[in-house]
Amino acid sequence: MHHHAARLSYDAPDNTATPQHELIISAAAMAPRAAEAISLPGAGPVTDFGTLLANNTPSSPYSQGLNGVQQVDNYLFINILLAAFLGLLAATLIYRWLHMLNAHLRLLLTMGAGRLQDQRYWMYNPGSFWPSVKKNLLYAPLGKTRHNKEVQLSKAISVGTLPSRFHTVLLGLYLATNVGYCLALTWRRENEFSVIAQLRGRTGSLAAFNLIPTVLFALRNNPLIPITRVSYDTFNLLHRWCARVVVLETILHTICWAVNIYESGGMKQIHVSLATSTSYQWGMVATCALAAVFVSAFGPVRHAFYETFLNLHRLLVLLGLIGVYVHLEKANLPQLPYVQLAFAFWACEWAWRTLRILYHNVSRQHGITKVTVEALPGEACRVTFDLSRPWRWQPGCHVHAYLPAFALWSSHPFSIAWAGNRPRAAPLVMEMEKMPSINSSLANTASDRPSLTTRDSTFTRKSFLGVPTIATIAEATHRPENANIALARDAAVTTVSLVMRARTGMTRKLYDTAAASPTGTITTWGAIEGPYGGHESMASYGTVLLFAGGVGITHCVGYVHHLLLQCQAGTSSTHKIVLVWSVPNTEALEWVRIWMDQILKMDGRREVLRIQLFVTKPRHRGEVISNTGSVQMFPGRCNPKTIVEKEMVERIGAMGVTVCGPGAFSDSVRAAVREVVTEGAVDFVEEAFTY
Repeated sequence: MHHHAARLSYDAPDNTATPQHELIISAAAMAPRAAEAISLPGAGPVTDFGTLLANNTPSSPYSQGLNGVQQVDNYLFINILLAAFLGLLAATLIYRWLHMLNAHLRLLLTMGAGRLQDQRYWMYNPGSFWPSVKKNLLYAPLGKTRHNKEVQLSKAISVGTLPSRFHTVLLGLYLATNVGYCLALTWRRENEFSVIAQLRGRTGSLAAFNLIPTVLFALRNNPLIPITRVSYDTFNLLHRWCARVVVLETILHTICWAVNIYESGGMKQIHVSLATSTSYQWGMVATCALAAVFVSAFGPVRHAFYETFLNLHRLLVLLGLIGVYVHLEKANLPQLPYVQLAFAFWACEWAWRTLRILYHNVSRQHGITKVTVEALPGEACRVTFDLSRPWRWQPGCHVHAYLPAFALWSSHPFSIAWAGNRPRAAPLVMEMEKMPSINSSLANTASDRPSLTTRDSTFTRKSFLGVPTIATIAEATHRPENANIALARDAAVTTVSLVMRARTGMTRKLYDTAAASPTGTITTWGAIEGPYGGHESMASYGTVLLFAGGVGITHCVGYVHHLLLQCQAGTSSTHKIVLVWSVPNTEALEWVRIWMDQILKMDGRREVLRIQLFVTKPRHRGEVISNTGSVQMFPGRCNPKTIVEKEMVERIGAMGVTVCGPGAFSDSVRAAVREVVTEGAVDFVEEAFTY
């Protein structure tokens, strides 16, 4: 072990000695003895070289083993890269802890109905530096506005989204350091092939180490997510770029090996080396598998065939990791622990995920989780999971839904629209706020479409738009008298409801099946995995501004109800909630009607909650009428800048803004918040699934 560093860099097999190599050995003998004290991972000589046909070429000594590879430098750069990751983690933790401490103090000092005077201090920024950082770095898109709006080559081909300015800085530093480490070579060596061998060792070491963050950042149950409260969407972005670096370094590693081997004996030597070395064979398998991952993960391919891509992606990555493992293990290379750690992360996450799914969705008393699917107007489904065991819920979180009857083992992320307890009583007729009736075809939606109504249901009442509607079987089953979203600390949540907009694949098949049913409702079995996200409670803000685009309303409904419950209990600082929802037509209002009915019935909500509905594509003039109550409807597109500026002037205390919706809509809200972030205490939270 103590002499391993010198041997790794300079020793060569006896049968490949050359005059040049003897000179290198002599130089090594005269090298400073301090280097010998460095202890390196792995022990013993490198093995499984394969057969070398010629020993007398300049490249022969550097075509196999670790001859010419500077392992000491390799470990130095890897340690620097590790220190950079740990430094970034420490900085993120410090930022999060300070943010949480500030929010907690604000909540303690301002919660309750009679604390309006205390809110004034929190309305303003204590200085100008941090608001400027938020405006120009943390909240800033890469360019002027575009961030989550997809970059499209055509209507059918999407490349993906652009990283934010802060993420671009992080990724730029990561890429620059990896390039710099690869180029930090001893370029003045007399034998050019030794430089190639050095580059081969450097790229191989970096690729093996970068596998660790690549795998870790891809995991849904990445332990860094709850620790740092950084979204999975951000970690997924980092995962993709780490993976690209791994693939490029792997390909460069293989090219360097092939160049020296080719110079030793041409294509015949390459064939012989691959045929006689298990390590080389599996190394080539890993290179090909990872290269295939690189190509298949290209934006247009990934978005066009996502479900196929995901399954193929996992198989190719598994094959690539196995190839790297065998390549290192057969050759007795010291980078093997890196791959072992990556495998350990992946295996532990899958085991934890499996146990978690089974625990919440399978029990002796209730069997497997039952799922009720109800077709809704606007080509959407209300999907309610009746869980087998209680489940902890928090506003703003999402789950991955499994419906094997429609998508086998595949799962898809959805925001939780509603959560409650298992029904124990029959539902009651609900009386709603008296609003002026509007001449909308939504009033006749249920009666005109037999697939969306029950034949024997007689539950009727006013919706949150004042339109008479008919309760469906799903509502009668899943909306009992005591149904309510539990507080965040309450673990007794047994039903979880989602809204799935029919697109392609599973969601399209699910909607078509439910709509074809005589009652518009079907039952099946499935499972949910989660919850994920929901790190921001929003309860410490005096003013909460919620923007929703389309089905993104599911992310906001839970926040609204939960904040109102906390207002009633006196455990929230919130005195003003503004919900802004942009929908294509009034049919979409049916998606959350049964839950909005309950929200509008809550005590004290008139003093706290105001709802603004923007119908972008009304079918006729009478469909949208601007009301003067706490629920207002407007024709046309929503202008987030106008709304944010107005609420900024009329805000109570600090203001929290969150958005969930299409990319362009989210970008417009982000731009509006950036315009006012230096004028007062404003925080921005975005919910996005840019997979």
